[in-house]
Amino acid sequence: MPKDTFFNLPEEKRNRIINAAMKEFSEIHYRKVTIDSIVNSAGVPKGSFYQYFHNKDDLYKYLFSQIGDQKKQTLDNVKEMQEKLNFKQYVLALSEQAKKFEMGDSKLPSLKDKFINECPQEVRRDILKNEIPKSYKILEEAIECYIKKGELRSNLNIKTAAYMITSCFINLEHFQFNKEQDIDDIISEILDVLVIGMK
Repeated sequence: MPKDTFFNLPEEKRNRIINAAMKEFSEIHYRKVTIDSIVNSAGVPKGSFYQYFHNKDDLYKYLFSQIGDQKKQTLDNVKEMQEKLNFKQYVLALSEQAKKFEMGDSKLPSLKDKFINECPQEVRRDILKNEIPKSYKILEEAIECYIKKGELRSNLNIKTAAYMITSCFINLEHFQFNKEQDIDDIISEILDVLVIGMK
């Protein structure tokens, strides 16, 4: 995570560094991104980079932390739909909102793809360890709400249920799709199976 000196920078300079990192990491293979390329793109001296971050991995982890926080804020806005939707519909609405969030910045799909296919395993593990609990939190709150509404069984282990749904979603990249299958259909089918066990 950034050093305190990074947070003391003017917002405009912080944004320049983050935007430069987004550009570099979304366009270039992770191993080929250099601190030189990031600082040149951001227009900051190389020496000052080490006043803000320990290394390239540190900046990369912070970048994903920021994206995760923004995504969680976006998904929190869907809460108002809980009164109108059943649990499956609500989770599908969260999924749709997450998709819109990712499509809202042209760099995010490429950044996500490079994270999956190019990021060193130890860096990826650290990022997932930090970011996945944000998804758990959203689902835990939703599950608790739907238990109170009487739609899900009262003795349901909330943490286990949130873990199962999150695990299914984050591992969709490994699902063996056939030509006729759409990702939204697969998500719906997965939820059908999980929700039966939650009622």
